[in-house]
Amino acid sequence: MVLQLRNISKSFGVTNILNDINITVEDRERVAIIGANGAGKSTLLKVITGEMSHDNGEIFISKDKKIGYLKQSDALKNGNSIWQEMISVFSDITKLEEDMRKLEKQIEAETDESNLHKLSNEYATLSELFEKKDGFMIKTKINTVLTGMGFSGFDVNSLVDTLSGGEKVKLGIAKLLLSQPDVLILDEPTNHLDLRSMQWLEGYLKSYPGAVIVVTHDRYFLDSVVDTIYEIERCRAKKYPGNYTKYLEQKKSDYDVQMKDYELQQKEIKRLEEYVAKNQVRASTAASAKSKQKAIDRMELIERPYGDLKTAKFHFETVYQSYKDVLKTDIDKIYVNDNGILKTLVENIKFLISRGEKVALVGDNGIGKSTLFKILLKLHDNYAGNFEFGRNVEISYYDQEQKMLSGDKTVLNEIWDRFPRMDEVEVRTLLGSILFSDEDVFKRVSSLSGGEKARLAFLIIMLEKANTLFLDEPTNNLDLSAKEALDEAVADYDGTVFFISHDRYFLNKIADKIFELTKTGVVEYTGNYDAYIEKKISGALAPNVSSQPSTGKLTYEQEKRKNADIKNTTKKLEKCEEDIAKTEEEISYLNAQLENTGSDFELSQRIYSDIQVKQEILDSLYELWDELNTKLENIT
Repeated sequence: MVLQLRNISKSFGVTNILNDINITVEDRERVAIIGANGAGKSTLLKVITGEMSHDNGEIFISKDKKIGYLKQSDALKNGNSIWQEMISVFSDITKLEEDMRKLEKQIEAETDESNLHKLSNEYATLSELFEKKDGFMIKTKINTVLTGMGFSGFDVNSLVDTLSGGEKVKLGIAKLLLSQPDVLILDEPTNHLDLRSMQWLEGYLKSYPGAVIVVTHDRYFLDSVVDTIYEIERCRAKKYPGNYTKYLEQKKSDYDVQMKDYELQQKEIKRLEEYVAKNQVRASTAASAKSKQKAIDRMELIERPYGDLKTAKFHFETVYQSYKDVLKTDIDKIYVNDNGILKTLVENIKFLISRGEKVALVGDNGIGKSTLFKILLKLHDNYAGNFEFGRNVEISYYDQEQKMLSGDKTVLNEIWDRFPRMDEVEVRTLLGSILFSDEDVFKRVSSLSGGEKARLAFLIIMLEKANTLFLDEPTNNLDLSAKEALDEAVADYDGTVFFISHDRYFLNKIADKIFELTKTGVVEYTGNYDAYIEKKISGALAPNVSSQPSTGKLTYEQEKRKNADIKNTTKKLEKCEEDIAKTEEEISYLNAQLENTGSDFELSQRIYSDIQVKQEILDSLYELWDELNTKLENIT
């Protein structure tokens, strides 16, 4: 056990947030804390880390165990470069290296044999400690984490001040990962990551040497990484062993069992009460009736189980269908305005979407997915080429920035003004279905939370009844129950869906085709997210960036060249890894020899020179390893 919470309670004024929370975290356990928006998840994290006090209860942390928690406000220091932030994690090792460099200069200048022997022994001790602390791997560790978190194209000398808010959060997570605390606490770690970085983070956390506590709405992440879930509901926490899918199954099973037990007990109580009522006045049966009453009184009553918390209900329908061809694009270039200069963002955007298809648009952050949507919806005009919608295509658009909503209107008027033929009762009923009730309908739209705005936007789409939906990050801001409701609604929708999403769980359930947007065109994959990843890894389906709508297949010559490139790069990578292992062994051997040179100054100098040469070779091998890995990732 590395961490334990016992009967933790927390209130804000008269509002109870957490009540008798009991959580135990074992070493190397991956724990998720889930619950509806506002349930108290982030509050609980702050209580665990001491950022916030608790009213009652105790927190136990194992001796000498370090807790790491990303404080977004002060995780990074302005004025520092990216590299300075990352290297600061290893300050003890860099201090060792500085001491070693000083000793090297002293050894080189020393002529007294006795002093030389002393310095050589001191150097050998520091060298052994440096190696024990993995000092030779610092650069590789930093580069690996930076690449994994999406900073491969960044100049590591760039100042933190120049990064966007999302980039700072990602860099803060990277720094926290490098520090490797015994208990790693992450609050929505996948929020600013692209699909590739999410995959990398999952793999990293699976092999993380300590315990992990995470708060996230990312269901794919919950399925992939965690082995224990605590759900905070109605101020209490309940433990569910397993991942998200098992949690859903267990929660339903627990409810069904408890409801059955409750109903059986209620039936038995009713039977006994009827017996008592009929027989307590008869002399011959009064004793029996009294006994039955005592049995009722002694019963440990089973509480009626709470159902699921009230959640939003979504349902999308169409009035009429479009023709077969919904959208055909032949866009040559998409531009962005960079200080008055138009620069090409992506090019060769050619694809076809047919009626009834549910197509996901994926790609790296900043590649231009939302910009492409806005071009197709005539909200952005910096492009060259053409696109055409088919006959009878009617579009509803979900904008992740919610710019389609009117901030100065009330919730009620936002709907009523758009659909004036509806009466107030109808509008209020519909708003109730997305959790706006009573006085909530008079809130200003500008004062709503992200989740509330999302639900309101979806109600508008439901009422428009279009046959084609453009959805830009539709699950952002929704809690888990609302995401589940949206999944079902979009899956049941009989129209066409074109959507952008980083939600891999949603991609898996909804997409039957995936378009990957790259700088040089669109790569088409048939199937959902898992099929897309499998095909990218195996190379079974290769990129097609041509002048025609993509078929998902390369020409024979393109396929041949790609496979040859993969084989050649893989071979080079394997050879590089062998050379790294061999060179590290040679350095270890030379360090051991250096330790045993005694007073032989000349021998010490020769061995030391050999170590320097081998270390330079090792550094160049690690650089080559990074380059080959990046190349192989880009090919596949």
